[in-house]
Amino acid sequence: MSDWGEISVNNTKQLKEDGLKKRIFNINAFAGIDRNGLEFRNIERQLLLYTTQQGEKIYIQYPGKETKTNDINRIRPWDFRPKLKLNNGCYIKDLSFADIWDDLYGIKELQKETLAILVTVFFRMAFMIDTEPVCSECCFMDMNLLNQVEAGRGIQRLKWYSYKPNTELMKYLNQTIGKIRGASIEAYLYYNDLLVQNEDCKYFYKDTHINEKKWNTKAGRYNTLMTHISVIEFLQGNMKFSQIMNKFQRGRGVAPVTQKSLYKASNGLITK
Repeated sequence: MSDWGEISVNNTKQLKEDGLKKRIFNINAFAGIDRNGLEFRNIERQLLLYTTQQGEKIYIQYPGKETKTNDINRIRPWDFRPKLKLNNGCYIKDLSFADIWDDLYGIKELQKETLAILVTVFFRMAFMIDTEPVCSECCFMDMNLLNQVEAGRGIQRLKWYSYKPNTELMKYLNQTIGKIRGASIEAYLYYNDLLVQNEDCKYFYKDTHINEKKWNTKAGRYNTLMTHISVIEFLQGNMKFSQIMNKFQRGRGVAPVTQKSLYKASNGLITK
């Protein structure tokens, strides 16, 4: 594990405060994306946000299904979904969190070192440690889904905190984990990062605009990625099946790892 000491994390109050500021910044950035003339299942836009070392492309596509509902309490106007285009031109299917947990189960035979590193990667993602502020000129393409034709192209300016994982670490994980659903681990992590970004946008809107209360900062990015870690904790043999099921039941679909479990799950890479 000493080779990856550079990704070790001290789980401090300052870390959480810095991460929260970045989350709020990104929520506002994605809320401000131009959506004029777009409609779910009619005219949708694909915005390119990431290209991997292996040539895969990760987009967000919007508006999402939660932008169109007759129930005002369920509408989420900033909803989008990530799209992952493999380097052969094919897209992977839209993934649910259950799909991702199945994928994690599929890599359960990995060495303990690799699983511990993946725990640390998800933890760092939860607090947006490996992000950088960028002002990007992102290419987009509009699609008329009713007629199955392209409806236009352009540029969207986006100032946001972009996920920038360690290049050598991505090479290591690509070698040790291999591909998931035909995608490199780098692409898969970008996809996950955008998935939890959308969760942040939706929960923030629900709390502050619909319910007119303070945002529950554990909902969204934090609880989802911490649940990924709980799944790995189970795969490591550090938790019984009944224990993780109870966590999911109590958490109503999420099962965030406890703070005291992080040190063991990360093999010491995450400290108090």
